[in-house]
Amino acid sequence: MPDESPTLDLIERLAAAPDRMTFDALQRLIGLPEVVLRGRLEQLVARGWVDADADGRSFAIGVGALRPGSAYLFGDRASRLAGPILSRLRDQIDESVRLIRLDGAAIVCLASRESSRDVLGPAVGRRYPAHAAASGRAILAHRNRAEVDAILDAGLEPHTVDTLADRRALSEALRECRTLGWAYERGEVTPGLGCVAVAVDARPLPVTDAISCTVPLPRLTDEHAEDVAACLQRAAAELAAALLV
Repeated sequence: MPDESPTLDLIERLAAAPDRMTFDALQRLIGLPEVVLRGRLEQLVARGWVDADADGRSFAIGVGALRPGSAYLFGDRASRLAGPILSRLRDQIDESVRLIRLDGAAIVCLASRESSRDVLGPAVGRRYPAHAAASGRAILAHRNRAEVDAILDAGLEPHTVDTLADRRALSEALRECRTLGWAYERGEVTPGLGCVAVAVDARPLPVTDAISCTVPLPRLTDEHAEDVAACLQRAAAELAAALLV
């Protein structure tokens, strides 16, 4: 049976790439022989998983990749329940809000409601390091020590120049989150943007999700952050209660 892991690596590389990738770049990253890589690309293009330019020289993730993602979101109860809660929250604070889930050492956006002042754009499917994101810290603050240590042991690579990449500083940020009931970061994921987040604590269910709000730094005063956090706490509590019904 052929090894399918290079094909999955190929899809994941294209999904994470900010722009189209050339064949040569993909070959360097994936490490497959040219004839094998071309064959796999042809299969993925035929099924819509990958988009190729007219000359077959550059590639991007294809619309077919939406199928499994859409199926996941359709079957995910938290994502379905969060929709109207996020819409009301967005209208209340006029800032972009999102449902975020912890996935290994990363966080991924499951649902998003953009405000009229949004500068980031649609965020569903985007992944960021959990240690850098307010939502990741909000969730990690509720996880046990062994789980947190496993993520910290994997390394704390800076995502931007402002990312906390020091283990002691991150531990202090998690303690502060437990005290405040919410987490925040300023420019650690995206330069010029800050984020406030609150975990969705529906225990005895595992704490895997958070509701976050992204705000341009000029608007993210301490007072605004506290007001946003209070609204997020109410929304997270509403979603947690719905999950326990």
